[in-house]
Amino acid sequence: MEPLKLGLQDVCRVAGESMPVVYDAINAGHLETFLVGRRRFARPEAVRKWVDFLEAQSNAGKPVVYRARKDERVSA
Repeated sequence: MEPLKLGLQDVCRVAGESMPVVYDAINAGHLETFLVGRRRFARPEAVRKWVDFLEAQSNAGKPVVYRARKDERVSA
């Protein structure tokens, strides 16, 4: 049986992304998660949906950038 929920470290591992990118995706509303106690989880379907979103954006010529490089950051 496939796991019903993935911890954020597992999300990072299966998606091949870093923890800051995963948190940015959550904050942007691109990755749906839920809390159990104080821990955050995502369903495998939500991770697939997020990766599909990233692929669709890339194919449309609008790749998603969660972390701007130092020289691309805008100061307020």
